[in-house]
Amino acid sequence: MKKILLSIILISLFILTSVIPSFAQKVYTFKVGKYTFNIDTQKYRGKTIYVWQFWPEDDTALPGTRSPKQVREEFEKITGAKVKIVYTTWENYRPKLSAAILSGSGADVVYIGAGEKPTWMMKKMLLPLDRYIDFKDKNLWEAVGFRQSTLDFFKWRGQIYAVTNIYNDNVFPYILYYNKEKFEMAGLPDPLELYKQGKWTWETFFNLGKQLTQDINGDGKIDQYAYATWAVVQPFLYTNDVQVVKYVGGRPIFAMDDPKAYRAFQAIYEMDAKYKMRPADWWNDPQGRFQKGITCMDYWGPWELSGMRNALGKKLGIVPFPKGPDSKKKSADMADDGAWAIASSSSDPELSALYLLWMLTPTDKEKEIIVKSQIERVGGKEIYDLLLDAATRAQIDPISGIPGFWDLINQIDVANPAKSIKALKPKFQAAIEAILEGLK
Repeated sequence: MKKILLSIILISLFILTSVIPSFAQKVYTFKVGKYTFNIDTQKYRGKTIYVWQFWPEDDTALPGTRSPKQVREEFEKITGAKVKIVYTTWENYRPKLSAAILSGSGADVVYIGAGEKPTWMMKKMLLPLDRYIDFKDKNLWEAVGFRQSTLDFFKWRGQIYAVTNIYNDNVFPYILYYNKEKFEMAGLPDPLELYKQGKWTWETFFNLGKQLTQDINGDGKIDQYAYATWAVVQPFLYTNDVQVVKYVGGRPIFAMDDPKAYRAFQAIYEMDAKYKMRPADWWNDPQGRFQKGITCMDYWGPWELSGMRNALGKKLGIVPFPKGPDSKKKSADMADDGAWAIASSSSDPELSALYLLWMLTPTDKEKEIIVKSQIERVGGKEIYDLLLDAATRAQIDPISGIPGFWDLINQIDVANPAKSIKALKPKFQAAIEAILEGLK
């Protein structure tokens, strides 16, 4: 009878320890690369954190990888804590999240964008992550795969406020898509080869663009244009090292009254007036026009890769935007701004930081699968390495958190940018002062 009872007890313990790690161990270890997570399985039991995002939790994933839902459930199982996903629509997300943070409860790990800088830092709505994450640990950095451009952007007064990793679809910067066949038919060099040789510049871009803009059917009207995009101004600013605003003591100051900026806007003017590269209605479906062969180049986000490749197949070329005359960088493309932060309303910042790291860190096997998928998606290892390298220099929009700033930029007379920028300078500064009201 005693043997039977002992057997029942042992079997029960085995079942419990296989379901709940804390019954067998106080610390759960999880190794990725050279970094080991040591998670206390007792400390967070019974606690709850709230994760805010504007999309429903996904229960699907690449074969061989965990879905976000599985990642969350594993964390709950290990720590004994509850992670509640707060999903609201994009339209309502920012006001609802802002209200939750300011109320002091109901928001812990939050997804933010460039629009939250600098006001959410200045209002102390976010916590500096340096308090809970050791960014100097190289092994942790490699395990998570922190995305450098994101951390650089969300650094404010020397501290990091938001992070993401490179193992997601938005790791790549914006891309200059081009039609290889169009270049070949015109007897022009391949932009990717020019980029590798360090010859992919605005001047080259314009010279090639002029030759690509043609009357194909001979009716006296241009029916093939070199280029079109919805992102007109940004690539010229970023690839000429233009500082739109700079931060002094954590406060933004207008910095675009500079010859580098003048040349960026002058380039936009010459693209149309001198080289005739864009159709008059350039804003009309630039992606669709490119896929139909009406334009030869289109600058847009990496999310278009699948559609572009389906439309053009082997004719699709990929390259960073050409660099300007004042740039010392190889490239400086636009970057996605999404990142994860910890709200100042967090009931347990330490637990929140632990979950943030947990959800951002794939296993070594998952990394292999994700990278393989990314390589296939962009069309090969060479392009993958090129884009990943370009991502380290990518630029996040520095002014989306200043209402009215882009409206003012669109008022700049590109035919006379120096005079126009100087005239608009008081309005630019007023837009900045408007967000600083009450924060002094």
